[in-house]
Amino acid sequence: MEIYVVRHGQTEYNVKNIFQGHTDIPLNNVGIQQAEETAQKFKNMKPDAILVSPLQRAIETAECISKVTRTPIFIEPRLIERSFGEMEGKPGRQDWNIQMMLDYEKNYTKEHIEPIQELFKRVYQFLDEITKKYKEEQVILVTHGGISQPIECYFNGEPEVLDFQHLEKLTLKNCEVRKYTQRLIKKDRNENER
Repeated sequence: MEIYVVRHGQTEYNVKNIFQGHTDIPLNNVGIQQAEETAQKFKNMKPDAILVSPLQRAIETAECISKVTRTPIFIEPRLIERSFGEMEGKPGRQDWNIQMMLDYEKNYTKEHIEPIQELFKRVYQFLDEITKKYKEEQVILVTHGGISQPIECYFNGEPEVLDFQHLEKLTLKNCEVRKYTQRLIKKDRNENER
């Protein structure tokens, strides 16, 4: 099994540090160029599938990769970015505690944000499924910064403390690629819930 995880290219919201979440923002010109350059990293590969978030910025990135690899694209709703609720479309505010938003134990729910424990559960259940389904194959996941955090934790183990300080540094940059070949066998917080 080889799983390549790609974050979508840059959008105007990325440039302006505005919360995107489920808001369907397209790539900007830089993002399109990033996606085209990232696609070239896969030009000598023949992946079996590209699974992509239903949001436009991820689909546009996946289409660039598909064009180079001639690999079919499948929309995967569980790869959608974390919902940021009422924070979407707005820049950070002093009264929005971003540190708490990434604190697994506190499980922040204000502003109708998707709780981080539900995010991890959603992503872990998806990964449990695809690591069985594609265990002999090569798959590309095109997704978002928020989703890259639980993916990294799933494959390489969760940090001792799941908080802003530890999770933020796991986030993929625009069009960054990470490769995973097997899961580190280590009990995680969601093990009993799956």
